[in-house]
Amino acid sequence: MPQFYLLSVVSTVVAGLALSSDYLGKKSDFFASFRFLRQSRSLQITAGLITAVIGVLKLIFRSPNEGVVVVGDLLPAAAGIILGVILIGEAFRQHPKTEGAPEKVEKSVEKVTEAIMPYRVPVGIAGVVVGLLHFIFPGVLFL
Repeated sequence: MPQFYLLSVVSTVVAGLALSSDYLGKKSDFFASFRFLRQSRSLQITAGLITAVIGVLKLIFRSPNEGVVVVGDLLPAAAGIILGVILIGEAFRQHPKTEGAPEKVEKSVEKVTEAIMPYRVPVGIAGVVVGLLHFIFPGVLFL
C-alpha cells in the first residue's frame, strides 16, 4: 500500500518538525512555520493521534517491496508511536487543564511529560531523520 507508506513518512516528518520547531526555527524560517501545530491543543492532539495510530498500523502493514514481515518497518513504527505520544503529552501539559479531570491523572501526565520534555528536540530531529531515511530507502531492513 504505497499511500499508507507515504502517509507514514509524512506524518513522522511533520510530527518531528513540530516537536523540534523551536530549535530548528532559529536556523530557518521554514522550520519555524511548523510551530502552528503546537499552538492549538486540538490540532496538537489530532496530529499526535494520527502519528501514533499510523505508527501502530505500521507494525501491521509493511512497506512496498518489503520482504521481512515483522521488523521491516520497526524504526518508522517506533518513531511514529513515540512522536505521537510526545505530541499528545505536550498538548495536555502546555494547554489549560480540563474541567472535571481527576487530580491523580493530571499529576501522572505532568510527571511523564516532565521526564520526556527535555528530549523533545532530539527526538523530533531523530523522527525527521527516520522519516526521510524511510522515504529514501523503503526496502531496507528496520527502515
